[in-house]
Amino acid sequence: MILLFCEPALANKFETIGGGVQGSTKVKVEYLQVIAYVAGGIFLVAGVLAILLHNKNAQTLNYTMWKSSATLFFLLSIASITAAFFMK
Repeated sequence: MILLFCEPALANKFETIGGGVQGSTKVKVEYLQVIAYVAGGIFLVAGVLAILLHNKNAQTLNYTMWKSSATLFFLLSIASITAAFFMK
């Protein structure tokens, strides 16, 4: 019974006006930049590996479609790094 009286007070304490994450907008943009740079780096490494390991395993799709895989990874890498650059 006591919990029913406490619950509305706790709910109001933890809610934000916008319903989102509290914090500085600059910090949020910096986090998004870091995430975009890391994702771009991962896509870049995946593109290089698609070229270097294209004939190593016949069970993977990369064995026959390594050119299109590498192209797609490089395009995603460029898009991600460009997006991170323009977030400033």
